[in-house]
Amino acid sequence: MNWPPAHPMLYVSVHIPKTAGTSFAKALGQAFSADELFLDYRHARDHAGIAAQGISAVETHRAWLSPSWLDLVRRYRLDLNAMPNTCRLVHGHFPARKYHRFMTWRVPSYITWVRDPFARAISNYFYWQTFDPHTVPDPLVQTVLSEGWSLEDFLFHPALRDYQSQFLRGLPWHKIDFIGVVERFPQDLERLSKMIGRPLDVFMENTGPVSGTGETHGGLRTRFMEFHQVDAALYRFAVERSCREGI
Repeated sequence: MNWPPAHPMLYVSVHIPKTAGTSFAKALGQAFSADELFLDYRHARDHAGIAAQGISAVETHRAWLSPSWLDLVRRYRLDLNAMPNTCRLVHGHFPARKYHRFMTWRVPSYITWVRDPFARAISNYFYWQTFDPHTVPDPLVQTVLSEGWSLEDFLFHPALRDYQSQFLRGLPWHKIDFIGVVERFPQDLERLSKMIGRPLDVFMENTGPVSGTGETHGGLRTRFMEFHQVDAALYRFAVERSCREGI
């Protein structure tokens, strides 16, 4: 049997929204050359395509993040064929399984960052409020804005339940090579720098609109963490691992 030719190790950096991914991308841009770094931000196209298949607007993100293997092949075959062989690290908004070894014929090392789930969700809500519902291409964002969802509506909508962990669906947490914690960004970035053998500098980008801290909305926190139990468990797992492996 003729297997595809060997390629360099592929690092797959799954950028969960509002987890310092823009700051991280800037650090990556300085550590990797242009032909080594591949930025994958085709999510707006993906959401529109899913909606065109008849999926309701509020369910587009969940459908995007939980594809079958057949859906993955159909949706991403052209994307993966277009990825240059020189790519060493891909970073962006996509379901983790998009770059599974089954899809790429390369053994990926996974990287991701997580954030306190309550703080991340609040940041995400107020970030979406900055968009124009008439021009934003994402069907779910359009719905949130046009229907005037309150913060509480957003925090407890079933379509957004355990949103962070949905990005990692199908990928056991203990098999993720690096999980950084946004609240420990400088320390964890240094830990990752040592792991990949590249210098990574701290940048603070895309901090988003001022929305108040998680403490401002603290009356909702306990109920939120109970509703998003998987995300809460993921965050605890990441913090414990960061402290154990940290410097």
